[in-house]
Amino acid sequence: MEHCKQHWMLNTPIFRLILSCSLPILPAVFLLSAYDLFETGLIARLCSSHLAALSFSAPVTLVMTGAAIAFSIATNSWICRIKSAVDHNSGIAEQNELKSNLLRALILVASLTFILSALLYLLAPTLYVLLGTQSSAQPSIELGMTSLVTKYTEIRLIGWIPLVLIWQINGALRSFGYIRQASVLLITWMLVKSMLSYSLIGDGQCSQFLDTGILGAGYAHLISDTLFALLSLAILFRDLGIAKQQVTAMRWKNTLKQMSVTGLNASLQQLYLPITIGLLTFYVATITEEQVALLSIIFRIEALGLFIPMVFTASLPGVLAANWWAGKFDRVKALIIQGFVIITVTQVLLAVVLYLNAEMIAAQISQSNHLQHYLQHYLIYVPVSFIGAGCTMLALSCLNAIGKSANASVLGFAHKIVLILLFAALGGWYASITGVLVGIALAHIVSLVLVSKLFIQAIWRQDMMKAKPPNDFLLFITDEEKI
Repeated sequence: MEHCKQHWMLNTPIFRLILSCSLPILPAVFLLSAYDLFETGLIARLCSSHLAALSFSAPVTLVMTGAAIAFSIATNSWICRIKSAVDHNSGIAEQNELKSNLLRALILVASLTFILSALLYLLAPTLYVLLGTQSSAQPSIELGMTSLVTKYTEIRLIGWIPLVLIWQINGALRSFGYIRQASVLLITWMLVKSMLSYSLIGDGQCSQFLDTGILGAGYAHLISDTLFALLSLAILFRDLGIAKQQVTAMRWKNTLKQMSVTGLNASLQQLYLPITIGLLTFYVATITEEQVALLSIIFRIEALGLFIPMVFTASLPGVLAANWWAGKFDRVKALIIQGFVIITVTQVLLAVVLYLNAEMIAAQISQSNHLQHYLQHYLIYVPVSFIGAGCTMLALSCLNAIGKSANASVLGFAHKIVLILLFAALGGWYASITGVLVGIALAHIVSLVLVSKLFIQAIWRQDMMKAKPPNDFLLFITDEEKI
């Protein structure tokens, strides 16, 4: 098992450190972001009803992905703290305890996911009715929108545990130093899922009674996620040697207690986006129902456009936390500033590319002339606001990494719930769907003010010599291990 590269994190030049941590996982994050747009494009070529169904399902599927990421954050936060102590002792007993902790975390999270999936399975039909799938004005009602969305959601919920395991194990592999293996696993997962989606979504008749279209996309998720969850478990057991750990001897109460320290806060932050998308979907359905399908496309364009900030949220928090707790506050500031500069430059370049190719990209994504018109406007005017969205994403990760989770929750709530919903509602009132898009862009830009204020308060104006690990830093020590 590899030891923590603490010395390298504390002494490598900042720009080189950012590149060294980020480049290995960049292809994997790009494919993760691109897949959603690829899947949406395949469904958009069939018919607008399946694309609208994908929009209605977004809140639930985002909850699934968000929960998987939140569970991974909670597990890795706990495991990294234990590993820090283990690397100082390097004893066999400590190594075995670390393996046991990782395995019981996986089992606990899988059990919790099973309970949540069962609840959502029962509540999904009612939830989609509340979101507006049975509106009398819905043009695709004759295809049975509620039935179509519910079937897709049921398929996805069956594969929720495999999805959680993939994220959990991949994060654990990165924490133990297996960065390349984790990246290759993610890349292969996305490539296989893309091929399955292309095959199962099809290009034929659009119907709720055929296992193609959005239902084919659901089966592609289920098959690929299950396959790679099993493969991830095999890799984890082989590389870390935890296959013989005794489950019955594990301290489940202690595991739940320590996982909840970070997990609850991370889960709350991950819920903000699906809540926002759910409310936006309902709002758009009330003002211009024929444009609900547009939301599926623009949310996925935004996810792909923000893949550089997504890379940084995976690569920078660890090195930033290492420097923070080591008292190297000038390096912390430099990491934040250079990260923001890179995000700003890359997002400006991306906005220029999308501006120059808006018409071509819109034509490739959708066959509907009506949707193409709005997509062109979106690609021309909105992507420059990704600077604010990207800096906010990185700020959330940085604040969590240095123990300022309360500040991160405030920022996430203010950006995703308050600003986006408020500006989108005002924009929709004045200019329908175009106003909604402009409102979202303005919310991203205004969030930069909040990011600046929170960083000044949490880092720049704080007496840094008094910085210390959060109170839960030593909570991983079990009763049997306390001295």
